Amino acid sequence: MIEKCVHDGEAVSPVVGVMLMLVVTIIIAAMVSAFSGNVAQDQTLAPQVTLSASYICSITDTDKTNSVPDHPASFKPNNGIEFRLSGGDSFSLRDITVQLKNGDSVINFDMNTRLNSTAAAVDTSKMELLKNSFGNDTYFARPGKGDELITVGDSFRIVADNCYDNTLSADTTKGRFLTWSPEGSGGTFKVQANVPFDYTITDQLSGKPIQRGTLIIR
Repeated sequence: MIEKCVHDGEAVSPVVGVMLMLVVTIIIAAMVSAFSGNVAQDQTLAPQVTLSASYICSITDTDKTNSVPDHPASFKPNNGIEFRLSGGDSFSLRDITVQLKNGDSVINFDMNTRLNSTAAAVDTSKMELLKNSFGNDTYFARPGKGDELITVGDSFRIVADNCYDNTLSADTTKGRFLTWSPEGSGGTFKVQANVPFDYTITDQLSGKPIQRGTLIIR
């Protein structure tokens, strides 16, 4: 009788072991699946867009021998870089960063980049300048009227503070320029006519670029 009990115990142990291993395997598989699902959910997708890029470049300078803006006070052409959503997903201007790169010089525009309060060549009666959460004007503008939501067919502009023409100066870099001097930046970013510069539009939510390109203003 004692031998039979020992024999039964030896027969049951492998079965219990297999069942325990199966349960552990199932638990591990469930944990891996749940983790993978969370990772997939955390991967925010950037909007899929097709944007056409253009520019507005009207430059008047009454003194072309220096490298500062000299033009009438009434000269407000609303120069800048304009983008039009020709296809793809809608997006909010509050969710993007527009970077301009000219050689080693780089400038980023988002809803925290404040328009220079002394911007001389911006006519706010013709452009809807978007405001940040503190009520400050930004460089994002909508021709006519509009809000931050961009849908197919809509356009928006990165307005330029000013412009100048120093083609008659003794400077080594001579030409026609659009300029940006954001409030509090302490510097000025320039793009020169007939010289290519790069732009990148990045989706802040995913951290991924949604479009890159090169422009040349004439």
